Amino acid sequence: MCQPVPPHSDNPAHRDQWADFAKSRVGQAMAVLGTASTVGLVAELLEVDEAAVRAVVRQLAETARFEHPEIGERILRNTPDQVRQKLHGRAAELLHHRGFPASTVADHLVDAGAVGYPWAVDVLRTAAEDAITNDQIEPAVDRLELAYRATRDAGERATIAIRLVCLEWRINPSTRSRQFTRLKAALRAGRVPYHELPAAIMYLLWHGQVQQADHALGQLNSGEPDEAAPETDFLRAWLRYSYPPHVQRHPRLFAAPARPPKLRTDQHSPHRHGADLLTGLFTHPLDEIATLAQRLLTSHRLTSTTIETLVAAVHCLIYSNRLDTAAAWCESLLAEADARRAPTWQSIFAGLRAETMLRKGNIRDAISDAALALNYVPAEHLGLWIGTPIATMVHALTITGRHAEAATQLERAVPRTIFESRFGLPYLQAQGHHHLAVGRADEALRSFRRCGYLMDRWNMDFPWLVPWRNDIAAAHLALGEHRQAQEFATRHLELLGTADRHRSGGVALRLLATTGDRYQAFRLLRESAAIARTGGDDVELATALGELGKAHRSVGDQERSRTLIRDAARIAETCGAEVLLRDLLDGKPQTATQPTQPMPALRRIPGGLATLSPAERRVAELAARGKANREIADKLAITTSTVEQHLTRVYRKLGVARRSELYFVLPIGPADTAVSATG
Repeated sequence: MCQPVPPHSDNPAHRDQWADFAKSRVGQAMAVLGTASTVGLVAELLEVDEAAVRAVVRQLAETARFEHPEIGERILRNTPDQVRQKLHGRAAELLHHRGFPASTVADHLVDAGAVGYPWAVDVLRTAAEDAITNDQIEPAVDRLELAYRATRDAGERATIAIRLVCLEWRINPSTRSRQFTRLKAALRAGRVPYHELPAAIMYLLWHGQVQQADHALGQLNSGEPDEAAPETDFLRAWLRYSYPPHVQRHPRLFAAPARPPKLRTDQHSPHRHGADLLTGLFTHPLDEIATLAQRLLTSHRLTSTTIETLVAAVHCLIYSNRLDTAAAWCESLLAEADARRAPTWQSIFAGLRAETMLRKGNIRDAISDAALALNYVPAEHLGLWIGTPIATMVHALTITGRHAEAATQLERAVPRTIFESRFGLPYLQAQGHHHLAVGRADEALRSFRRCGYLMDRWNMDFPWLVPWRNDIAAAHLALGEHRQAQEFATRHLELLGTADRHRSGGVALRLLATTGDRYQAFRLLRESAAIARTGGDDVELATALGELGKAHRSVGDQERSRTLIRDAARIAETCGAEVLLRDLLDGKPQTATQPTQPMPALRRIPGGLATLSPAERRVAELAARGKANREIADKLAITTSTVEQHLTRVYRKLGVARRSELYFVLPIGPADTAVSATG
């Protein structure tokens, strides 16, 4: 390398040329080193005398504010590629030996495209993990790509390929990417290290690559199972829960000695914690599972390695009917995924929130959230997971009477292997409900029976998972087969133990009320409505109240009937359950073949409005528009506690029992511009 020191010459032009050359070389070195630049490091990088560099730096300081980042960027743009890469490579070596952070060294390695240093792979992988921790995905990918090219160890290349698939999956998962091709090639060659197989299997199964996953499970099966490995432990529990057909195909893997059945809550590993949760889901009371799920969610942050365990925990909250808690966690995790720019994570938690909203009877939000889940990443890249948002969307659209749109969703292409996973179960259930709503009860029966057949074959026939017996009972009722309907609804209750153990017990009671003695129906329907109210399912509550109102009408109690049906209609309209609302208002069921009639407006009850204070009125109007307490507090600049106190007084003064009824008793006009609720 030429030294930027002027030669002995009496020619002023020569001295000026050397001075310009020295400034250029020193400027390039300083630009390459960036914030790490010092006179000593610049001199060492250029292999020149430190005093000469100091003199040049002094001249540069007199002519320009070199520390400004734009100056350095302009110099680098004007530096020939070969020179710049050589300087970055030398800088990486120099800074590594000086003990600079791995991220700083890795940036120089990437800019140099340098792969010849024996320490480069470790530095690049360490720096990539640092970038992932800080959600800097593009730098992480660049560093891992260079590490993949730098290493000659086949196992390490496979490990890096899996990490790259993980990053790609977070943003936009695809089976047609270079990373996924590398992963499959490493599996075929048997190069994936044993401890990396669980992660590889999860990504394969996400995309429905069942044969490749079986090949990887065979490799895991043929090794020596490490009972202390949390990832392998979680994989076994996760497969039993999500992909049960693999359990029968790999008996040795799942015959490994099980840990004591007692749920352990003192585990620091999210995978061990998640394994305990999923194992206990099928053996322990749902109340205990809900407690463990909340503990897992509060103990572990959302990362690429914890995503599956957190999703399992939210699902456990949904299954145990902790719907408000599940919705809150979905909201929190969705916001975190959004802040960290992880579209696939956003899709997953939006889908879970949609499922939660559907079970709560909030049909409009269920449709909205399901649409988000299907649009955060291309739907064809959602793999088997696509069954969750499609099932929610179809079920919710069916409840609103938008049958053509539901049929369109069912026409979406889904992987054939979806029916080798639990994601196929809600899909079949939603498909069956759509068939039932459009008058094809026989086809509905086939969908529901297939769902039940799969659950039985997989040893997952739990009434709280998918209540397929209730669905079959409803289909038999549509066919006028009351005895068969009674048998299936009764069997569902027997499996639950008591009706109030799960929200689906109330549905079974309502179905039984239709098949039995007219006077016994009153007791069954009252109990059904109580379970729906406790479980927070507004659509089911409106349905049960409507059936109870019809039962009162059948014995001539018109006043009580009108009251119940009016209350049911209010709730149905708030939920967006249009088909149910038309049934309640018209007094007869509606099918998809019948023309849709304009829905008459419900009568508003003005009583008690005059007793509301201005502050109470503002809070009540925002609540009636669907605003949450926190949103109301933020808008009106008050505390959530004050909002709750105002609403308590509003309910008492207006004689309503729930927030959804406010819409019908308040004359809601355009949104007001009030900024305070202090009166």
